[in-house]
Amino acid sequence: MIRLLGISGSLRQDSSNTRLIAAAAELAPHSVEFEVTNIIGNLPLFNPDLDITKNSYLVRWVDQVRSTQGLVICSPEYARGYPGALKNAFDWLVATDAFVDKPFMFLNASARALVSRQTLTTVIETMSGIHVESAMATVPLLGTNNQTPEIVQNATFATVIRSALMTFTAAIEAQDQNLTGADE
Repeated sequence: MIRLLGISGSLRQDSSNTRLIAAAAELAPHSVEFEVTNIIGNLPLFNPDLDITKNSYLVRWVDQVRSTQGLVICSPEYARGYPGALKNAFDWLVATDAFVDKPFMFLNASARALVSRQTLTTVIETMSGIHVESAMATVPLLGTNNQTPEIVQNATFATVIRSALMTFTAAIEAQDQNLTGADE
């Protein structure tokens, strides 16, 4: 069983990014446990002087990331960048071992979010994240009101999401096999 963690970079309650991540969780292969986090908006602003173990949201965030084999990220682009809450969440991981060599992929709710994706990729790769670029997919939700059930039921959208998740999980399995082979 592969564990994935879905992260929406949007804090909006009715965000197309959050709906897309929820749809991905529903469309994930049966061999995948897909958890969607909802705590990044509750994290305190990053301050290296704060003790992570003293804040229940930080403890939960680090545990969620540590216990997963890959991250599925869907984020809006604001003023040619990604949301500060998402950057803050990743900043908290820097001083932990939770994110070491962790694969990540992007699902995009808009084809226009190019700059934020590039800069976020740079940040996560700097933190030792492994970008599975071949798994990236765009589901054009910008300007629509498609709710999660509509996204799941749309054959074109569902095919794109499933294909991206299959590519991602195959990359994770290959990485796990390479690590296992290296240990023998």
